[in-house]
Amino acid sequence: MGKTSICLSIWMKPENIHNKRILLSPLNWGMGHVARCIPIIQQLLTQKNQVFIACDTNQQKILVSYFPDLTFIFHSGYPFAFNGRGNFEKGLFFQFFKLRKRMKAEKKEVEKMIEDNAINFVLSDHRYGFISTKCTSIFITHQINLPVTRLTKWVDLIHKKLLKKFQTIWVLDTHDSQYAGKLSTNHSFKNIEYIGPKSRFSLYPKTEKTISKVVIISGPEPYSEQFFKSEYSISLKKNEPTVFILPRIYPTELKNKNCEFIESSDWKTCDLIILKAQIIFSRTGYSTIMDIAELNVKSVLIPTKGQKEQEYLFQLTK
Repeated sequence: MGKTSICLSIWMKPENIHNKRILLSPLNWGMGHVARCIPIIQQLLTQKNQVFIACDTNQQKILVSYFPDLTFIFHSGYPFAFNGRGNFEKGLFFQFFKLRKRMKAEKKEVEKMIEDNAINFVLSDHRYGFISTKCTSIFITHQINLPVTRLTKWVDLIHKKLLKKFQTIWVLDTHDSQYAGKLSTNHSFKNIEYIGPKSRFSLYPKTEKTISKVVIISGPEPYSEQFFKSEYSISLKKNEPTVFILPRIYPTELKNKNCEFIESSDWKTCDLIILKAQIIFSRTGYSTIMDIAELNVKSVLIPTKGQKEQEYLFQLTK
């Protein structure tokens, strides 16, 4: 028992994991979880680890452009579905049993992946069911505490109970919770490592900022389409030269010839555009906040209606 505890303390930080076989999976809530995994994967590869990625086809399309030589294992996401009316908590409540069923199935799938690929470490970016009893399991998050109300406090209690099942929690923030505030402030966990903010833009050289305005459309549907329509309408009124990076080309009458539309499926092309942006408009997602900090660029961040986390982060970044 003593030896196991020593090993876990030595290997708790990302920089201490070398020459291991690692299984990683990002949550399928938007693409922010994929984005923040990119610098983590790169660090692990630099440290001579072999990384296996368990993800769905949309996530693989993104990750394979950065890591074409990795082994990808198809792994279904959680069955999130939203009506676009801004009540995320109600939506998640009615999906609770579907989500729990998926988590139970996921645990069995993980154990098989470990056996098939002789895995040493499991890394879960906010997937509660991506955990193993056979090897060290690490949970990646910026939220130790969920932004809940009195009525939804039970959600945070379940969250913390599930976190305790992981041997280690990697928190994507500084020790003083500089970026996530109370979301990442630790009051009860002993198995936590603050690994700092992570952005894929740290992998690029800095470049001259020559594009006046970039709008990044992201998040779950139908909220992303709502965001696009709102920002595009503003660009029309102001006749502003704007580059829109969006998950798909939404049907609209393109009246503003100053606008350029780029599908975000080609992330590497989008990265080069974002690097040149003088100002970025985006949702107040945590991955975006980490990117803005790395890019050191002006930004206007707009929270998704009803998403408590983004509303809190919006107030924190004002």
